[in-house]
Amino acid sequence: ARIRRTPGVVAAAPIVQVSALARAGAPRAATGPVAPMAQAGYDETVVVLGVDPFAEAPFLRLASHADTARVRDFGALLRLLAEPRTVAVTRAFAARLGLGTDDTLTVLSAGLAVPLVVVAVLGSPDLEQAMAGSIVLTDVATAQEVFHRVGRLDRVDLIVEPSAREAAQASLAAWLPADMQADRPQARSRQVEDMVAAFALNLTALSFIALFVSTFLVFNAVALSVVRQRRDIGILRALGLTRGQTSALFLAEGAVVGAAGGLFGVGLGLLMAQGTLGFVGRTLTDLYLVQHAGSVRLDPSTLVLGVALGIGSALLSALAPAWEAATTRPGVTMRQGMLLEAQSVPVARLALAGAIALLAALAVSLWTLRAHSVWGGFVAAFLVIVGCTLFAPAFTRAAAPLAEPWARRSGRMSVRLGVRALREVVARASVVVAALMLAVGMLVALTVMVGSFRRTVDTWIAQTLRGDLYIEPVGHRASLGATALPESLLTAAARLPGVAAMDTYRGTPFTFRDRLAFAIGIDFEVQAEHGRLQYLDGASHADVMRRCLERGEVIVTESFAHRHRLRRGDVITLPTPAGASRVALAGVFYDYSTDAGAVLMDRRLFARLWRDSRTESLALYLEPGADVDSVRAAFVALAGPERLMHVTPNQALRDRVLVVFDQTFQITWALQGIAVIVAALGVVSTLTTLVLQRAREIGVLRAVGATRSQIVQMVLTEAGLLGLAGAVLGCIAGLILAVLLVQVIDRQSFGWSIRFTLDPWVLVQAAALLVGTALVAGLWPARLAASRGPAESVRIE
Repeated sequence: ARIRRTPGVVAAAPIVQVSALARAGAPRAATGPVAPMAQAGYDETVVVLGVDPFAEAPFLRLASHADTARVRDFGALLRLLAEPRTVAVTRAFAARLGLGTDDTLTVLSAGLAVPLVVVAVLGSPDLEQAMAGSIVLTDVATAQEVFHRVGRLDRVDLIVEPSAREAAQASLAAWLPADMQADRPQARSRQVEDMVAAFALNLTALSFIALFVSTFLVFNAVALSVVRQRRDIGILRALGLTRGQTSALFLAEGAVVGAAGGLFGVGLGLLMAQGTLGFVGRTLTDLYLVQHAGSVRLDPSTLVLGVALGIGSALLSALAPAWEAATTRPGVTMRQGMLLEAQSVPVARLALAGAIALLAALAVSLWTLRAHSVWGGFVAAFLVIVGCTLFAPAFTRAAAPLAEPWARRSGRMSVRLGVRALREVVARASVVVAALMLAVGMLVALTVMVGSFRRTVDTWIAQTLRGDLYIEPVGHRASLGATALPESLLTAAARLPGVAAMDTYRGTPFTFRDRLAFAIGIDFEVQAEHGRLQYLDGASHADVMRRCLERGEVIVTESFAHRHRLRRGDVITLPTPAGASRVALAGVFYDYSTDAGAVLMDRRLFARLWRDSRTESLALYLEPGADVDSVRAAFVALAGPERLMHVTPNQALRDRVLVVFDQTFQITWALQGIAVIVAALGVVSTLTTLVLQRAREIGVLRAVGATRSQIVQMVLTEAGLLGLAGAVLGCIAGLILAVLLVQVIDRQSFGWSIRFTLDPWVLVQAAALLVGTALVAGLWPARLAASRGPAESVRIE
């Protein structure tokens, strides 16, 4: 009522918002001892909005027709008010589940199946777009009753006069309780975006790595075009074509390639986005509790940016080949095989520039650690990539002398010729070495980072998950704070034979310094005896728990402390329903469940500050020698067949955590695969270019008796050496990038400490993979070289 009286407020509508698992049809009775463990067909996540029908008219959410939002079914509105457990659903949701008026929709509340009767199908376009239409509207009282929210609202939606928005916001902020704020919907969206920004930034950075590799591919494609048209260029230059016109020809070709590739890439990207949406959606749900996206949303600016990046990278890549075509003398270009290298490569100067770039990366990394900059780590990674790219010519030139002793011992002239040829084409070959270096470097870096992270998480769950059984209602991950287990069930569970102790869990999101975080209440007395949290400063877990119980202090996750630059002993102010509450930090502990950050406190302190004593889930600690399966079966029987519960043994929960972890990185491997494929295409185009460039030499070799198999061996030797040079340089770059990822980027992005772990076998596998890829990629150019007849190759002479 006081909100409605605020000057400038046109309309105010109270909202109870709960996410829940749902299915069409009446509840199904669970049968057998295993049935309560399954979700039993509850695979739809819906957002239930409890609304006040009397206040909804200005918000148009209860519109029954899409074409005329003013038309409403007043009979349906009366049924929502008068009949218990009635709902309205969107047309898209009804069509997807086959629902109609008077059909039953069953939702899970704390594991209990609650049937709801559909009394209206809504055609609101806005509701159709949100959550793929998975929106269910009901009366406020119904939502409060079904989801244990009696006496609570989640928010109040306002329509405010445009000219009075700032004044109304200031007026509300002056008297609202500490745990409430008046803000525009965009601010809430911005908080969620900030929370997942680091995840999105990492994916974007990996995408740019693939784009960076593709520039080498375009370079090779245009270079191949230059080589194929050498005689034509020479003739045109002899007839008066200027250098500028020659450059423009090949730059235009690069632009066309970029535009075509950009358009094709946008279409392919949309298909891949749809295919990978499930992986990314699961990750966002598991890590950030963001609701699963139902469909890909097209952003025109992203599509335009994709095409622009394609054209821009192609033009940039075409500059060097275009300049080469323009500056080579016409008389030289008209004689096939006359020029193997258009220009010499300043290997020493490039290597010096590469060393400077690596030193700059070190300086940026040290600054990033001090300044807590998220972007700094990516700038350092880019400098590492640039530095190692500049070392590619030196590695290419060094590959031939190092391989010559092996070539001599092989006793094959074709192998020796292949080694010699690589030394003579450093400028061309170093480009593909750089592309292979990037592919290997990212492969090694990601493998080492993920392996280090996985081992760290494995150690963390072994130290943190100490309970023997972890219990939560089915659908808890969707409903969260709307979950409440009955006290009678908790009391009975604590008295089960074999149960030594029971820890309870409850949590709620809150805003701390304009960023989302979680407040969590558990039983610190149980944790003091059975828990074993690890603290950043090495503090004793028992001592920290005692301080919290005696002084009312709290502990925070490492990510929370990193994000807000806190340490043990600091005092923070929590916005709670009881008012702004100052609490001291008794410790900062390692945690990898979410990077949003969390504040842990004793359940009694949580109940006092948040005025909430419910229990969402629990952990049972068993007496020595107690049988886990027996206690699990006893709890399932205690819960009854009508309440669906996940009762997970310790080892099964650990396995589940690692499965979630592995799912998180699936999309990164897809991006890495793209980089490897692009690098392989670079090998094909480079070797094809070299084969065409050396057509006269190959023709002479064939004329003096070289067999086709010897020509194939010569080209494959070049391919193998290119792959080996790129793999060695890539392993070095990968190790440097892995250190950056573990110690700088992940630390600044997510606030997690990861123990660096290196398995040398990773380097061997990566090198073998890329050398094998280079050899396979060299097969087609090798066959092309072997198929060229001697007469054709030397006829121009």
